[in-house]
Amino acid sequence: MDIQNNTLINIHELSYKVDKKYLIDNISIQIEYGDFISIIGPNGSGKSTLIKLLSGEIYPSKGYVNIKDKKCQDWDIISLSKIRSILSQSNHLSFPFKVIDIVKMGRFPYNDKNKNQKICEMLIRKFDLHDYIERNYISLSGGEKQRVHLARIFSQIWSDDFSDKFILLDEPTSFLDIKHQHQLFKLLIELNLKGLTIVLVLHDLNHAIDISNKMILLKDSKLIDFSDKSDCITKDNLKSLFDIDLNIIEEQKFNKKIITFKN
Repeated sequence: MDIQNNTLINIHELSYKVDKKYLIDNISIQIEYGDFISIIGPNGSGKSTLIKLLSGEIYPSKGYVNIKDKKCQDWDIISLSKIRSILSQSNHLSFPFKVIDIVKMGRFPYNDKNKNQKICEMLIRKFDLHDYIERNYISLSGGEKQRVHLARIFSQIWSDDFSDKFILLDEPTSFLDIKHQHQLFKLLIELNLKGLTIVLVLHDLNHAIDISNKMILLKDSKLIDFSDKSDCITKDNLKSLFDIDLNIIEEQKFNKKIITFKN
């Protein structure tokens, strides 16, 4: 793939308004191929709305989101679905689908039945769902349901070449126990090294520091900062975001920052 312009997603003067209230207010950033970005901010800061705007689930009131130099709303659904997958917070299904059928939904843009089957079976194993494939989705626990949806959205963009694909994840660790959080982060890091661009909403600052290379900081629908994580994580930024004083410990051995509460 020829990527002369390294920008995958160009966000220009982006605003989204509902009933005269801005949920996203005049944000401009560029997401490059291969970025691993965490969106950080307090509740109600616009994180989920930004994910929806990036995915094309909703359209901006002002400004635009360009994916590969093409406005998001100008993509046809099949072409966009082959390069972009999204895990939102509203993944609840009330219909009695089997687990295997939900995972297979992610392969709807593709016609190769044998390949689709192999990819779905592989992801079912990766997310420890092999004992649940015939189970009714609505009988599962919250964590099990989250793993089903993760398998589905990864199946949608699974490929031999991830370099032109991106995945959007809104609080993907919700309901997951420590083991499955670790498995998810390990998979995300592995796929990012293979070229997958990742944008995710996280509430755990230390997880965000561990896995991402850049951060988007939001508060009151506005962009506070967008830069490399080492530049984003400052006492002033954290104070501005959360209105509390936090400790930033420089861990020399692992060359990273650790956030702790002040006593």
